[in-house]
Amino acid sequence: MGLKRGNVRSEEFEWISNRDLVDSAHLLMGQIDLDPASSAFANEYVGAKNYYTPKEDGLNEEKWFGNVYLFPPSQSYFWHKKSQRWKTTRGLSPTLTSGHALWWTALKRKWLSGEIEQGLYFSNFIDMTMYCQDIFDHPVCIMKSRPTLIRHYYADDRVMSRNTGCSLVVYLQPRNNIEEATQEFVDLYSEKGRIIV
Repeated sequence: MGLKRGNVRSEEFEWISNRDLVDSAHLLMGQIDLDPASSAFANEYVGAKNYYTPKEDGLNEEKWFGNVYLFPPSQSYFWHKKSQRWKTTRGLSPTLTSGHALWWTALKRKWLSGEIEQGLYFSNFIDMTMYCQDIFDHPVCIMKSRPTLIRHYYADDRVMSRNTGCSLVVYLQPRNNIEEATQEFVDLYSEKGRIIV
């Protein structure tokens, strides 16, 4: 059964980074040790050494490490008091939070604590520039064109290429190599858009 165009809910598919974004991430960091918001299908494209699926719940449960590439899921989340964890929702809640903002906060917290070596964050949710202005404490690339991403439908394993909205990449550099790593980010990403350092 096909899915009607225009009536597709976000939980019926996953967005996957395109080859250009993934190759650039590998070049910048040397390798991707962990993609904490992924799937077995998505990792065929991303090529991370380790990844967490929704079942493993990388946001709430799992330890992060090494070089992390993060393209967060687009769902909204709310804080579930009983289980003391963030859960996805389509409803309303006083604690309703953008998934992109929530995952960014987790990535930055794990970088600040030294749990991860470095992190590369990709978002196709431009409102991140309003919700999480601390992204500008780090090197950012505001992409000059709308990336073509991969959309994988769960129901029938269909794969389509789709343009997304205005997007950005944020880099959390290794602390022992900040200047050189920042320059590497500038060199790799300046052709993709405006760099803010």
